[in-house]
Amino acid sequence: MTQTKRFLVYVASNHIGLESERYEVTRQLVRMGILCCGFPCREDTSPYDWNLARSQIEDADLFIMILGDEYGPMAPTGISYLHRELVHAQSLSKPSLSFVKNSLPSQQQTEDQRRLAGFHAVVSKSTFRLWHLREELVSHVKTAVANTLSNKTGGWLKLESAATTSVARVETQVANKVDNKQWMLKTRELMRINFSANVYEAGNNTLEEVPVTLRWDVIFGAVGDVMKAASSEDRLRSVLEKLAETEVKRRLLQLHSSSHAVDDIRVNRQQFQDLLMQWADHDLIESNQLGARNTWKLTGEGGRRIAVMNLAKQIV
Repeated sequence: MTQTKRFLVYVASNHIGLESERYEVTRQLVRMGILCCGFPCREDTSPYDWNLARSQIEDADLFIMILGDEYGPMAPTGISYLHRELVHAQSLSKPSLSFVKNSLPSQQQTEDQRRLAGFHAVVSKSTFRLWHLREELVSHVKTAVANTLSNKTGGWLKLESAATTSVARVETQVANKVDNKQWMLKTRELMRINFSANVYEAGNNTLEEVPVTLRWDVIFGAVGDVMKAASSEDRLRSVLEKLAETEVKRRLLQLHSSSHAVDDIRVNRQQFQDLLMQWADHDLIESNQLGARNTWKLTGEGGRRIAVMNLAKQIV
């Protein structure tokens, strides 16, 4: 029986003042056969889990933001968690829809109202719709989502309907393997990897990119160690981002002397995918596909190389 793919939508909103609106929007999306994820920050519960929110945004096919009467709880950097989620979705060129409540007072008096006005100005530069009543919001969401996803490919399948297949490589393994001399030369290569991050300066944030030079063996050692078990590309990228975090922050803070914080460090996705392909071409890793999601794992050759590298570290 043919299985219908279902899209995953991340719904972003503040918690206070939008409980019923969020419920009705989510209910409408579910009635449209759409899977929903996302969770509003609540200051009366556990700390906000940015890493979880970020991974959900990256997995989603569409990002929806509902903005009400408040700017919302803020991160230590001075930007609200809701604002941060929108910036991250836009940095990924993720299809995004914003629905803004048309209730901003003409003269802002409180700090939150001033921040909200500034956020309105940011949102107005991209696709957005104004709403006033809950029913109007739900109607706007239904129409906009249907139009956005009408020609979009992708989506999710139930696990039992997604066959697990290994991605075949047509090149012969013997021709692609490197001998010991070539391996030693390869591991000493310096690689210039681009990273992007949000830089916070004078109450504003900008997305900046900076190159970082790392040795090939340092990159493969860190990322490859995780691939002893099957791992998603998102997980592997996060390892490299953590590895370069200190240097990226140092360089960006040096370039922007008046900035006070750097966060949301992301490796250039195309460069990272090229790295994965290089490792696969040398029979160090292999890809397996589970539905619409890929995982990567060390081959026997890759595991042997990691073991040799780890042994060398112990000797040194």
